[in-house]
Amino acid sequence: MKYLVILFIYFNLNYAFCQKLYVSCPENINIPLRNEFLKGDTVKVTLFDGRVIPKKSKVLCSSEEILKSIFQELKETYPNTVFNYDNSLYSKKNIEGKYIKIGISAFHAGLGSDAVTGIGFSGGNISTMIIPTETWNGSTTFIVELYNGDKSIKKTFSNLSSQSNLWGYKSAKKALNQSYIKTFQNLLFFIDENL
Repeated sequence: MKYLVILFIYFNLNYAFCQKLYVSCPENINIPLRNEFLKGDTVKVTLFDGRVIPKKSKVLCSSEEILKSIFQELKETYPNTVFNYDNSLYSKKNIEGKYIKIGISAFHAGLGSDAVTGIGFSGGNISTMIIPTETWNGSTTFIVELYNGDKSIKKTFSNLSSQSNLWGYKSAKKALNQSYIKTFQNLLFFIDENL
């Protein structure tokens, strides 16, 4: 039992000092088109990436690529709407017309450890076991503000998805994409209801 606890502490300390974040480009989402929503409207869009990524992270996609991907998904989802991408509007307060402000505060996957405990018999004696497990936790958080004339609504969307570390970075990418899809769907429903 003593050796299992020491082994468990060793693995946790090892991951605490060596943990990396994983960032990849979001995959295209198959979203039903919203042809009748915002039909004929012009909507200004500004995007901001406010994440802080540690140096040891595995980054496969730049901030600009992520922002372009989000903007492209919006354009494809609302084909009858004209979207104007203008990041100079992010800090402004009074903007005329319809406007979407999206800030990214999380879009990454991190490796985390958990412990599974068990009780059983070994050699006729009751014994306990601690088995460390690893999972990739993908996190996506958008802070969204919608302007429709004089009306302004702000909301935060955040989702977490986990995958076992069976396939390494492939599992990380899957967890990250699952959290991104859920967050993006919530963003679209918010736009549908309020613009």
